[in-house]
Amino acid sequence: MFKILPDMSEDIVQIIGGLNNKAALKQHIYRNTKSVFKEIKKCAEEIAHKLAPEVVKKDKSVEVEIKRISDFEFHLKFSGDTIAFIMHTNIFTFPPQHEVTKMPYVMEAPERGYCGMIQAYNFLSDSLKYQRLGDVGYLLARLFINAEGHFYVDGQRQLDFLYKDFHKNIINEEAIVKIIEQTMLYALDFDLYVPPVNVMSEITLEQKNYFNNPGGLATGKRLGFKSE
Repeated sequence: MFKILPDMSEDIVQIIGGLNNKAALKQHIYRNTKSVFKEIKKCAEEIAHKLAPEVVKKDKSVEVEIKRISDFEFHLKFSGDTIAFIMHTNIFTFPPQHEVTKMPYVMEAPERGYCGMIQAYNFLSDSLKYQRLGDVGYLLARLFINAEGHFYVDGQRQLDFLYKDFHKNIINEEAIVKIIEQTMLYALDFDLYVPPVNVMSEITLEQKNYFNNPGGLATGKRLGFKSE
């Protein structure tokens, strides 16, 4: 326990105590999240290693590979789709109206509601290859991990209901593999739509000149449409 100096007010003492406790908690969660992110990358590499020789039997041009971007981002590319897995470096808590905040598991110990966050975004592989900076990526899933190693997921389709039991879900390799596989399945089913005609009814001369340039007009699977 730190020594209370004579010139410290009660408010200052309370602030110091709060900072010490919360800072330690957040550092613990950060380390947990970083460890989980490394495990996600390892599992994604294993999945890519299994898939690659199978898909080239049909078409040698189909690529399945992992690309490291930084300590906090890597890409899982499978043909025309790429999933960008990104770890946020900050720690979050859920708003008062969120279902996590209302769970008995969190209500009895509010610090359990503090989580690190890992996101999975679906991009067209060409968007990354040609650096089309205006292209859109779509959020497939968000994985939240707390200090006790419990996790919660929100996302598309099955990923929006498979892992809602925050008090029961403890992160492990089986869950990580399932999450990766579900993001891949959704990306494969999430096709590139032709934009509505009114979106492309007028173009500038500059845009016309971009049409035959791979880095040209912005592209997204549902550009001009509402996302599912």
